[in-house]
Amino acid sequence: MRLIYERTPSIERAMLVDGERLLEVEERFIDQLSVGTILEAAIERIHPSLGAAFLTTGETTFFLPIAETLKALEAYPNVPGIGQAAVVGDKRLVQVTKEGINGKHHKVTENIRFGGRYIVYFPYGRRKLYSRKLDLVTQDRLSKVFELEEAEGVLFRTESGQASPDVLQEELALLRRRAADVVTARRGQDELLCEQFVRRHAVESVMLNDKEAQERLSRLEVNVERHVGKGRMKEAARLDGAIEKLGQRVVWLEGGSYVLVEQVETMTVIDVNSGKNVAVKDKGRAADTINEAALYAVMEQLRLRNIGGMVVIDFLRGSKDGQARLLKKMKELGARDPRRVEVYGFTRMGLFELSRERTGRSIQDRMTYDGKPSKLAVFSRIERALMELAPEVEAVVLTLPGKWHDASWDGFDCTVLLVEGEPDVAFYGTLEECQNFVSRH
Repeated sequence: MRLIYERTPSIERAMLVDGERLLEVEERFIDQLSVGTILEAAIERIHPSLGAAFLTTGETTFFLPIAETLKALEAYPNVPGIGQAAVVGDKRLVQVTKEGINGKHHKVTENIRFGGRYIVYFPYGRRKLYSRKLDLVTQDRLSKVFELEEAEGVLFRTESGQASPDVLQEELALLRRRAADVVTARRGQDELLCEQFVRRHAVESVMLNDKEAQERLSRLEVNVERHVGKGRMKEAARLDGAIEKLGQRVVWLEGGSYVLVEQVETMTVIDVNSGKNVAVKDKGRAADTINEAALYAVMEQLRLRNIGGMVVIDFLRGSKDGQARLLKKMKELGARDPRRVEVYGFTRMGLFELSRERTGRSIQDRMTYDGKPSKLAVFSRIERALMELAPEVEAVVLTLPGKWHDASWDGFDCTVLLVEGEPDVAFYGTLEECQNFVSRH
């Protein structure tokens, strides 16, 4: 598997591919709230019955359980009352551990973390923890590699068992510096998207366009190639079409049949249709064939679109043997999914039920808002267009809604002028030509 990582001034995009086939994609603003984001928020209210506090930045509310507070870490294994651990009005540095979806608040912790190749560093963790795959002899040896301050904590990853003391000490120093920078700035991100993908998957090589990402991945022993030319990476541009299709409701199958994906707030409903695939002799057998082809497409779309929660599939009405094969094959595919999949099978109405572990927001949730392209979708398209244009032109005119005019466009090698309107690249050329265009509009 190969990872293609593309970074524009405000957005990062990670695409996992196997040959020419897209396996997984994720895109986010660099300063976007996501798992791993570290920020400062004020305690707004305390909820004793929940044993938690609610924090706010003024725009976003966060949920902080008592077990994730610094007071609980200090008192471990005793658990203080939430009133002892949180005071209304106090500002706390917290890290997002679970994204809020469908109206739920983001879950956060005060036990912030910074991941390395061999260790995970907790500035306030207070304990040494070890991977379950490390035997007791190795754990004892690792415990003597370095001394920590009273408040510090470390988790030794499985790979740390093969690392020398000097390498472990070097990585600890690196993570300490990264933590100090974040604590001073009161905001940061634990890992870039490319680091998360390399840790989650058996990535053989990485193609990217960002120097910081290259430096971070150099510690993970993966082959990294950096694009240093003008414009976008060809490898990334080739995937634009496949990624755009993930926003469509219809997924066509060979033979003219198709799958309809309807994602609503409470669940995802998938309908399998024969479409243009019409069998004259044996419709039951044809339905089984279409269902089996749709099964692979459904599981692929769940992964690509990052769909989680309850999923209901309305397969074509096939034979009993065909349903049994579908159930068996679905369990096999579910076991290979990187997320936990629970397969429940057919209901009395003939609907197929399963659930998939929810991790962050789906493609639809990220790329649409109130039925229109979200700010992320708009800026992603425009910034990629600017990457192609910037080396060749002096200035570009963008039409954007006024609410987005405060964004910074200083990261491009051209002057960007803004005009009120629907999101688009309206004009480009010399600075004088673009200024004349703006004056006329």
